[in-house]
Amino acid sequence: MTNLFIKRKAVAATVVDSIMGSGKTSWAIQYINESNNKTKFMFVTPYLTEVNRIKESTTKDFVEPESQDGKLNHLKELVRQGKNVVCSHELLKRTDSELIELIEAEHYTLILDEVMDVISEIDMSSDDIRLLLNSNDDKGNPTINVDGKGKVQWNNPEYMNGSYEGVRNLANADRLMLHEEKKVLKMYWLFPPQLFKAFEDIYILTYMFNGQIQSYYYNLFNFEYGFRSVKYSEDRGYQLVDYITPANEDRKHLKELITIHYSTPRDKNDLNLIGDKPSALSKNHLLGVKTKQQLKKRYKDNGYNFYFHKAKVKPSQVIWTSFKEMRKPLLIKGLKNRFVPVNARATNEYADANTCIYFANRYMNPITKRFFMDKGIKVDEGLFALSEMLQWIFRSAIRNDEPITVYIPSKRMRGLLEMYLDNQI
Repeated sequence: MTNLFIKRKAVAATVVDSIMGSGKTSWAIQYINESNNKTKFMFVTPYLTEVNRIKESTTKDFVEPESQDGKLNHLKELVRQGKNVVCSHELLKRTDSELIELIEAEHYTLILDEVMDVISEIDMSSDDIRLLLNSNDDKGNPTINVDGKGKVQWNNPEYMNGSYEGVRNLANADRLMLHEEKKVLKMYWLFPPQLFKAFEDIYILTYMFNGQIQSYYYNLFNFEYGFRSVKYSEDRGYQLVDYITPANEDRKHLKELITIHYSTPRDKNDLNLIGDKPSALSKNHLLGVKTKQQLKKRYKDNGYNFYFHKAKVKPSQVIWTSFKEMRKPLLIKGLKNRFVPVNARATNEYADANTCIYFANRYMNPITKRFFMDKGIKVDEGLFALSEMLQWIFRSAIRNDEPITVYIPSKRMRGLLEMYLDNQI
């Protein structure tokens, strides 16, 4: 069994880190079209809607895995044939050892459109995990072992099926980690790091990579990566250039285009008061609001008041968000079809919206945060929150350099955006 922490070949991934709308995907399409016929590509995108764009915009023939015999099986067959493949993040998350071996044998180049979910908590109680830790097989051997870094190894080959089948499969695939904090046990699924080591070249198209969980995951596994930015010129089209650090970004045009809502002395109600506390609009806070009718009504009334009376726009010009559990409880009048998931990225579907309502205060999952910190990985929670919010805001008309108005009642999140626009972050 391959150890997760054995370092194979060095993986020098290129993180194409440029602001949304700067042309990262356009560069990737141009790069594919200008490449030689021997280069094989796997283009991985968050949304199936983007799959067609790649198929239609590239001069190479890209094939999308079909589900007739299972998409993963078809993906393996396409790689075995050396085809250029375009698929979703969700499909790649189902990677197994066979696919990894096929990709390595065929020398593929990966273009990853936006970062992936590379770690997620397993739905298993702390008591069940402790029960599993203390269980033995018929010979008295422990069912699982956990090494010093938290990697879980399954030891019982006679266990065929039952409540722990999923745990066994993940452990056998080297994709299961255990973490304990304050006597609470959590198990995590990890994206197989061996996959990233199987590609000939890797390009990750994103923005503010240093604030995203995939960067912490890369640091955990000692992956090598460097940064580049995208620039467009009339004579050469889209090109990779030396990385423009956040401190050197020119955000003047963004500050001119983004109007943040603030209440004035003439207003009877300060719409931002609901977000004054540091934890206001966090997931835990909103789950508490969910059970309180008057508070829910206040949030919904604030949202309606903002877009209808303050911004004076039609529902078709608005997008709003919160955590998925709050989509129905906080539904704003007239905006049933204008909800955009809080983790949305890499879609142009809402580029006509010039008014944004952000009912969220983003924090990393505290157990996930501690998971990385306990392994010596530095985490910047403010940068994480900012990068997530910017990804969402750039689903709107600002990606087309059009002005937008944003209502961000969370004082913390609003402050992060203010600092960003002033080049303080």
